[in-house]
Amino acid sequence: MVRLLCMVVGVAGLAGCAQQVRIEVVLDKPDPERLLRFYFGSYVAGSGDPFEAGILFRRGRRYYVDPDALDAQMPGMGPVLARCARAGVLSWDSLGVFLSSTYYQARGLPRTMEAFRMQWPYREWTAVEVDGPMTRARRRIFVSDKAIRAALEAYRHAGGRLRYPDGTAIVADHYQDSTLIEHTAMVRRSDGYWDFVTYAADGTLATTTRALPRALATPLQCVGCHFGTKQFEPERSFPDTVPPAPEGHRVYYVGSEARDAAVARRFDEHRRRSDTVLGLYATIYVSRLRAGRDTLSAADLALLNELGL
Repeated sequence: MVRLLCMVVGVAGLAGCAQQVRIEVVLDKPDPERLLRFYFGSYVAGSGDPFEAGILFRRGRRYYVDPDALDAQMPGMGPVLARCARAGVLSWDSLGVFLSSTYYQARGLPRTMEAFRMQWPYREWTAVEVDGPMTRARRRIFVSDKAIRAALEAYRHAGGRLRYPDGTAIVADHYQDSTLIEHTAMVRRSDGYWDFVTYAADGTLATTTRALPRALATPLQCVGCHFGTKQFEPERSFPDTVPPAPEGHRVYYVGSEARDAAVARRFDEHRRRSDTVLGLYATIYVSRLRAGRDTLSAADLALLNELGL
């Protein structure tokens, strides 16, 4: 649970100075500072550190948010945050209300799926289909080869971590019984976090997902899996296949050429989650390169050699 307690703090603690309402943030969550940096970093103009921007500050083990500093970054957002409080307390649920009513506007995300595709023509990219327990919908996931390759080329420089370039989009079309029910996407920000967005089947922005087993609030609950350490199937067992579970199939629908055990071990992509990405996109891309080594270009061979593969 998250509790934000409203309190009055004197500026510089001097008598006669203006009084300023600040909100104490009390998080009963692992790594609360990381969550705060993501949520309130969303309201820094151009993306940035909310602590440096003065929106958040820390005193000992306590965190505070300054609505005036928030309003200076995103005009009109400070009063909305204050109104979300009830009896001086902003609960986890009311934080969700604040995010759902302001997040898309603050991030400047496209208002429709059509506008999103104009900026990121993802259906021209390579796709992989996945069934897994996080949702009962089949996901057709799109990532551009250019973004994957950029992450691979920077792999050694990034300390053996897969870090995607700013502006990278990872998009999933969700299907239930062969019917498109929604789209979800991640877009990498300049502060190292990702924006999360959900569009309904008709292409309009949605504040929650629709796929079973339960709706998830965007972006409030997206980080639960992306920031966590729990492993999911079929990624955890990849490149091996796993049998269906009570909740359904757990399958990456790729051929043997994409299931290179040496590559999977090398990147350990799903467990390490070095860019808070849950998929196996670099693993599949490099596996396919290795499978076609005899016909690769000089650039592809150089990349494999740089990776030691």
